[in-house]
Amino acid sequence: MNRDRAYYRMQRNRHINRKLRILRQYGGYDEVQAWTGGEVGRLSKGKIHCSCWICRRRCYNELTHRDAKQKQRFLCQLEELFHNE
Repeated sequence: MNRDRAYYRMQRNRHINRKLRILRQYGGYDEVQAWTGGEVGRLSKGKIHCSCWICRRRCYNELTHRDAKQKQRFLCQLEELFHNE
């Protein structure tokens, strides 16, 4: 599959804009400046998270939406079972 420069440029800009949106959401303008140093193109490669306990808690230690729904459904079934007896 042959792709031209416009495709790669579009993908790069898409990744940069996504990371900018995430940084602005969590830290505002100061966070963007800390990660980019005034050059937004630095966001085209790499990840924008760290391995501190706050970030890890947000990513790994909380239940996913699906698991939380299953847990709630299971607790309701247990409540109905014991309520009927």
